[in-house]
Amino acid sequence: MNALLFPGQGVQKVGMLNDLFENNSSAKDIVNEISSSLNFDLLELLVEDPENKINLTEFAQPSILVSSILVSKFIKIDQKIEITAGLSLGEYSALVYTGCLQLSDAVTLVNHRGKLMQSAVPEGTAGMLVVLNMPISDVHKMIDVINNDEERINFSTDNADGVSVLAGKNVAIEACKNYIEVNDYKRVKTQMVQMSVPSHCYLLKEAQDKLATLLNEVEFKEPSIPVIPNVLAKPTTNVEVIKESLVNQLTNTVRWRESINYLVTNGLSLMIDAGPGKTIINMARKIKDIEKLSLFE
Repeated sequence: MNALLFPGQGVQKVGMLNDLFENNSSAKDIVNEISSSLNFDLLELLVEDPENKINLTEFAQPSILVSSILVSKFIKIDQKIEITAGLSLGEYSALVYTGCLQLSDAVTLVNHRGKLMQSAVPEGTAGMLVVLNMPISDVHKMIDVINNDEERINFSTDNADGVSVLAGKNVAIEACKNYIEVNDYKRVKTQMVQMSVPSHCYLLKEAQDKLATLLNEVEFKEPSIPVIPNVLAKPTTNVEVIKESLVNQLTNTVRWRESINYLVTNGLSLMIDAGPGKTIINMARKIKDIEKLSLFE
């Protein structure tokens, strides 16, 4: 089984499509056309970013989606893709690839999604913490302990074995760091995620309700191949299930580790990463006996 996988926010960087633009003038035309539906110049953002906006959620999300889709469109993939998935924001890219969403609709959606997320959480009040080398069972135990102390933390993203991301207000993030130190987890490392808004947590409930309204205004078609929604970790082609999953994704855990495990268990032979930086491939480095390719190589 061959899978095309799309990255989420955090992989964006200025110039990530420069090689593609040099070799495919029509790629620039597509970006310019998309810009007409946005309130900013997407091409300028991707090539130069003179105002240093690309890492802000409302700008990062359309940048990543468009980059992933253009690369998957213009770079020839010899193998037949049989299933797809996307990490967090990447789920929208996967839906565009399968024809479930039109690119123009998806770009508008993720731009609004980013704005809703940005406005839902006051800047500097919350964050996301990567926890490395802690067993999943211990991560859940830590979350239970901290939440019992009335500091609320959510398991934002279950990326891979030993790679977990937590989200919550700053005081809860500090409580996690303190828990790890007090309990003497010598091998466990932590680092803050460089994102302007925490994702997949209770703080986005207001944004979630508004996103549900926006999704109902957009046409969805049955995808050409199965898609694995983040909150389900198993494939579907049901449009209503897909829409519901996009809504639930904002406040629920991204089950990426389980999604990859599903693919491996069901005969995955080739994993293709459609994003810069090889984030998807790197998280799967411990998985043996499957071929891994990056479209950005």
